[in-house]
Amino acid sequence: MLPERIRNHEAELCTLPDGRVLAYLEWGDPAGYPAFYFHGTPSSRLEAAFVDGAARRNGFRLISVDRPGFGRSTFQAGRTFRDWPTDVCALADALGLDEFGVVGHSGAGPHLFACGVFVPPSRLKFIGALGPWGPLATPEIMDSLNTADSFYARAAHLGPHPFAALFAPMGWCAKYSPGLFCRIVTATVPAVDQRHLRDESFLRHFRAMQLEAFRQGSRGGAYESYLEYRPWGFNIGEVAVPTHIWLGDQDSFVPRSMGEYYQRAIPGVDFHWAHGKGHFGIEDWDAIFAACAPDIDTRP
Repeated sequence: MLPERIRNHEAELCTLPDGRVLAYLEWGDPAGYPAFYFHGTPSSRLEAAFVDGAARRNGFRLISVDRPGFGRSTFQAGRTFRDWPTDVCALADALGLDEFGVVGHSGAGPHLFACGVFVPPSRLKFIGALGPWGPLATPEIMDSLNTADSFYARAAHLGPHPFAALFAPMGWCAKYSPGLFCRIVTATVPAVDQRHLRDESFLRHFRAMQLEAFRQGSRGGAYESYLEYRPWGFNIGEVAVPTHIWLGDQDSFVPRSMGEYYQRAIPGVDFHWAHGKGHFGIEDWDAIFAACAPDIDTRP
């Protein structure tokens, strides 16, 4: 059975200084060290259901946030990845948090790394990432994209409005035909991920988070995806906090060349190849949180 808060789509709402609203939901250990959870693209705050147990076991208070245009968070026209750290710090201020970590999966990548560049290390203590999407920074990365990502990467050169029109069918499918959406995703991933997507509990969580992702339609997902396929506007080589990355060596969304780029580009990165794992290796969250724990400054 789905947790009550997932079925009811509960959310706390924070009004930002510019009047926009960020929706969030807390998971993990309420008394633990605070870490903001950033969902994939497209997804929603409900994705943290997959991380809840690991956060509890490792003593982390998880604050899962809908990004602009997803779930219940206000769409932000013209936003860039550089805007997200400001939103995160505003939410941290509202929650009375002087310091925190950030963790996330898949499309969380640019948002995690933007925080690593633009949030001072005195406040941001670590980044923890599972299968994070990276910049299309090299010909090797471009050549190794799967068919869908290669199509959207080319489409992004047309501009945000044509891109949104091409992205809209995905949003329609996820919202109005979730069974078909899940079958399409299942057909594009390796056998190890197919086992997750055929697990009844995993699949129900996955459907719930995708349905919530498109609560407002496809505009949020389309615009964020467009940003992810274009130059990011910052250099991940300037990430200034401890960074821990787990990437499945069978991931069909984040190619091996992207992982190799992280190993070269991010200073002092703690990078792990998850052998035999795909994109949905949620069992690795215990190891990710355990790696992040020593980064917490426990001095008075």
